[in-house]
Amino acid sequence: MALNKYMHPRNRYKNNPPDFASLAKKYPEFAQYVTYNKSETRGFINFKDPEAMRCLTCTLLKEDFGLEVEIPNDRLIPTLPLRLNYIHWIEDLLQGMGDVKKALDSGKVSGIDIGAGACCIYPLLGCTLNSWNFLATEVDPTSYTYAVNNVSRNNKQDSITVKHVTREEGLLNVLDEENSYFDFCMCNPPFYANDMEAQGLLPDRGSERPLPSSISTASEAERVASGGEVGHVGRIVLESLQLQRKIGFYTSMLGKKASLKPLTEMLRKNGIENHTSTEFCQGRTMRWGIAWTFHDNVTLPKSPPQKKKNNPPIRTLIPEKYLQHLMQNAAQTGGMQNTRVQLVSSAIKQYLGELQVPYKDCVQPSSNHSISLVLTPTENTWIHNRKRRRQMSREAKEGRQEVKQSLMLQFDTVQDKEPLGEHSIANMEEGTADVAMKMEHDGSHVGEGGTLQKAEDKDSKIMEVSEEAANGADSTTKRGACGGLAPDELLFKACLSISMIDKDVVMEMAWLDGKDKDAMNQLVCYLKSQFSKV
Repeated sequence: MALNKYMHPRNRYKNNPPDFASLAKKYPEFAQYVTYNKSETRGFINFKDPEAMRCLTCTLLKEDFGLEVEIPNDRLIPTLPLRLNYIHWIEDLLQGMGDVKKALDSGKVSGIDIGAGACCIYPLLGCTLNSWNFLATEVDPTSYTYAVNNVSRNNKQDSITVKHVTREEGLLNVLDEENSYFDFCMCNPPFYANDMEAQGLLPDRGSERPLPSSISTASEAERVASGGEVGHVGRIVLESLQLQRKIGFYTSMLGKKASLKPLTEMLRKNGIENHTSTEFCQGRTMRWGIAWTFHDNVTLPKSPPQKKKNNPPIRTLIPEKYLQHLMQNAAQTGGMQNTRVQLVSSAIKQYLGELQVPYKDCVQPSSNHSISLVLTPTENTWIHNRKRRRQMSREAKEGRQEVKQSLMLQFDTVQDKEPLGEHSIANMEEGTADVAMKMEHDGSHVGEGGTLQKAEDKDSKIMEVSEEAANGADSTTKRGACGGLAPDELLFKACLSISMIDKDVVMEMAWLDGKDKDAMNQLVCYLKSQFSKV
């Protein structure tokens, strides 16, 4: 229960987790799912057993809230600590609506639950804990039937209305019919865009993350929506632009932290500046919440500060054989006055130049002989590099025919237009091979008449930035620290340093910012492969 200490402070399970052994003694139907330690003083259940999870939720609702519910075998089983975290966050948001609530007021808090599910868990908890009124909507016919029965089973019909809607019906349709004000809306959206993602068959989950510790029995309608949770909540954002203050504040839970950024950007692009987010921590699971309002005089709780991981840099020891190779080349070219760190730095800069990776010296050479570069690539040019070279070679050969044809057109007499001899063709092929090699290194291409032309494209401009940085030019004045690129255009931003540690030359790559850490790791592997080629 590693995350329980971060639960909402009013969550009853924060410092008082369920006692399975005691519950088993009181509820025989729950006892069959409980196992014990040797002293039989502590009980355990299998969180991957859907029957055990279903029975646990029903038992806790009865024991702690006096609620009787029935949950079908093929529908989502709500976990109580998470649902309570969401309810308590709504309570916090309502506190900031004080003056607005009094001005509009009504007397009782009323909310909308978009997609109540078979258990109708949020309306039942909100009504029981805070006497809130609810309008609960549900798309799935089976879940709708169970939700209606669970509400009536607990005599909450006067406070909770369950409405069956179609997938196409949103808040606009619901509120047109109701024609009343609601203090909030809440939603536990389908997290996934398709079944493959829902089954974990797509690489959206980081490799370092453990597999889920509990089972999911959610139906397709509860798991999958067009565009996933971002698409689902995005549609609520668009509807809110029309509804404005007919709802005090709009909220939704999110299953993936990565969904916060696109949704926050969507709110800003649509001029919604009063928004916030939160974290829901419980057990081994984290979820996130997002909220926004059109009331300027409402103060929403601040979003939690972003936690930055202090990941250690990737360290690579430069092989002695590679260092000897660099020193031999330096001796032949008169560069022996350079230190080993400087030789390695020059070689790495050459590799970066060939890969068209923008970089800039961020620290001048110091007394401990260290050199640091800030890398700001916008695309991955180091993966499948061999395949890329073969493709360029093929393009060069195709271009050779165009060169021959253009040369033929330059002759005026019939005898000049005779086919070239073998010797001439051999010379031309040799020349074309040289052109291909040059193309690979400087981005040139064969132009009209067989002349070599320099490609004036974005990659060339990126290289210019790298060359300016290599020569110590200050490119930050007009271009910014990333060479005129917006942060979201960067593949990653990293600090590459070469230094002496004891008697060894060491390269370190440290992550600074960006969107693709795997690409940085791949670049390190690419450089290591270059070190081992000599």
